Amino acid sequence: MKKIGVVLSGGGALATAHLGLLKVLEEQNIKPTHLSGNSAGACVAALYNNGYSIEEILSIMKKEDWLTVPFQKLKEQKILSVEDMFGSFKDYLPKNFTSNSLYIAVTDINTGKTVSYNKGELRTILKASAALSTFFKPVNYDRKNLVDSALLDNFHVEPLINKCDVIYGSYAIPMTSYSPMHEENVQGLLNRLFAINGYQRAKLKFDKCNYMIDHQYLKDFKVLDRHKIDVIYQKSYEYCKKELSKIEV
Repeated sequence: MKKIGVVLSGGGALATAHLGLLKVLEEQNIKPTHLSGNSAGACVAALYNNGYSIEEILSIMKKEDWLTVPFQKLKEQKILSVEDMFGSFKDYLPKNFTSNSLYIAVTDINTGKTVSYNKGELRTILKASAALSTFFKPVNYDRKNLVDSALLDNFHVEPLINKCDVIYGSYAIPMTSYSPMHEENVQGLLNRLFAINGYQRAKLKFDKCNYMIDHQYLKDFKVLDRHKIDVIYQKSYEYCKKELSKIEV
């Protein structure tokens, strides 16, 4: 039996695009045996690894506030706790995990290095992976101060190399053109800088995948477009179906 790995980048609401790829793989009777995820992609990977269907994950993503930012609370508190957004992980995921098939990336801001977990407190690690460093306090875990994995590495393919016969990659954040709108506030400019840094770093590793889906067609969507999740999913499904139909898998 072939070992099939899938790498899922972060991307907020854009990470819904990963579900399109997973759906197409299922329709081709390809079941991933290994998953590596970043940030919102790690949320998708964790849910999928715990047996949730594509449709169930889509429903959860629409119901919960994981793919947005409570700006009013941010304005009041200046910086958020991960519990302000991700406390409901407890409703869907076990507290702890030990896995040879699921890898979650985080950033250790003490050492400036990416850390990959496949065991430990699943919910806490997942919260750290999704804790956008410009919005959230770091998560103290494993004697480390952890933040969003996308800060250093938004495409964590390394755990799957030499473990899988075939690796599929899915990068959800498109490289949009620069606009003066990015200068309207500090956050807009920071988001642009993070997007550039993330994509340029990730692109260097795309060739480590046998099949790569770079979701550049999502340029009209933003990472906080939670209200457009259904549209993003449908577009990703159609795109992935078209792209994978071109290759013999």
